[in-house]
Amino acid sequence: MAVMTQEIVITDAQNPKSDSAENFGVRPKILIVDDQKEVCVAMKRYFTVCGFDVEWAAELEEAEALVTGNTYAVLISDLHLTPIRGNEGLELVRVLSHRSPETRIILLTAYSTPEVEKEAYACGVARVLNKPIALSALHRIVLEFLEG
Repeated sequence: MAVMTQEIVITDAQNPKSDSAENFGVRPKILIVDDQKEVCVAMKRYFTVCGFDVEWAAELEEAEALVTGNTYAVLISDLHLTPIRGNEGLELVRVLSHRSPETRIILLTAYSTPEVEKEAYACGVARVLNKPIALSALHRIVLEFLEG
């Protein structure tokens, strides 16, 4: 069964527990930021089953508040967090990179350009990924980050 939202492909074809984050001894903490709440909820559900401690935010201000009071192993953020289609995700990346340079950052976007990618990497993004992306592929990348 596969469910397709505008931005992410969610599939249950693979068992996410086969490569569990619990192999790292503690539940790594992930922050997911996307203006589409259904994407956040689906990703939270998936990564929680995979053994992660997951928080999410649908607005820039909410995400900034979360990064002010918490430390995350990984941030997965959309580039656009408002209907205006600005690059608000990069604002969050700048805040988090300054506050928590050890956090690995994945920027998701359906609107990538070489200029956006260059700016993202300059701000501290570890990976820029194009949407849609299968959650299993995103999970593998997160595990790679945690393995160092």
